Amino acid sequence: MTTPSQSVRVEALGTVGLSTAGRLLLLYTGGTIGMTEDEDGRLVPLDLSRLVSHLPIINRLPVSVTLTAFADPIDSAAIQPQHWLDIADAIVEHAPGHAGVVVLHGTDTMAYTAAALSFLLEGLDIPIVLTGAQRPITAIRSDGRENLVTAAAIALAQFEGTATVPEVTIFFDDVLLRGNCTSKVHADSYRGFASPNMGPLATAGVSIEYDRGAIRPPGQPPLRRSGGLCTDVATLRLHPALDEADLTATLSRPGLRGLVIEAYGAGNGPNSGWFLDGLTAASERGVVVVVTTQCGAGSVRGGAYATGAALLDTGAVPALDMTFEASITKLMVLLDRYSVDEVRLLMQQDLAGELTTV
Repeated sequence: MTTPSQSVRVEALGTVGLSTAGRLLLLYTGGTIGMTEDEDGRLVPLDLSRLVSHLPIINRLPVSVTLTAFADPIDSAAIQPQHWLDIADAIVEHAPGHAGVVVLHGTDTMAYTAAALSFLLEGLDIPIVLTGAQRPITAIRSDGRENLVTAAAIALAQFEGTATVPEVTIFFDDVLLRGNCTSKVHADSYRGFASPNMGPLATAGVSIEYDRGAIRPPGQPPLRRSGGLCTDVATLRLHPALDEADLTATLSRPGLRGLVIEAYGAGNGPNSGWFLDGLTAASERGVVVVVTTQCGAGSVRGGAYATGAALLDTGAVPALDMTFEASITKLMVLLDRYSVDEVRLLMQQDLAGELTTV
């Protein structure tokens, strides 16, 4: 389980901008968007006050922007599950009275954080938009400025008196993607993220065009976090050289409660006795085994192939078309709240827009 000792401090740093068209909460966690080069040429995080000095556009926005930040901004490669709880709690504490929230986050684990927030936050009736950059805001050709300004516009957008996109989303380059349907797909391109099984919720050009039919309805406030995260989970990516020793090492982790297997194709895996028997024994002792796919798009379907059917016959459950990021974070949230049988059932139900095939 996550422990409070890992928690980081979130600071409220005041308000900037005008106040004629709404209030925006900006939460800075770290990441490339807020980095600069140190004397050795390495990228290191800026504090929020220095970051804002590189974003004079914030003071020109026709909104009131409340600034909050991790006291010690971190590279997103260092994000841990407790940080997801810290971000969720900061949003719950500071978001009331604001039309929307923008979270500045590093790209490496942004999809994991977005997925986790979508399952942790309940009563969501305002937009939570995560964004960042592939190049630091201090760089001449940074993509961070446009990402931030457009994310802010989306977070503040209203349609018929309510928030246009009351979901946890990721805005990057020119597309708004559902957070728990998104993966990072490119290390260098400004279009670093994709939603393989679902189209964009909005596309930004000269204007921002929303796909209103795809956007989820708002939740019932108040905005809250119910429960935490179970970190007694492991993952296993299948490959032809995988052997019994690999499987045994994974399944013998002390306290193991959940396992996500990245299988081949539509959910296929080895038909060796040691593999199937090992997973059957794990399922029988209460480990929730979830089968997702290594493919960039598509769905895990039980019974499409004999090897896939055999894998699910061990007691494993299919992730359907959930991303790996959604599969692992959803499993962690559910294991903290429900019994083994309930978790197995709920993993196959759409809770926050993460499944498009049910």
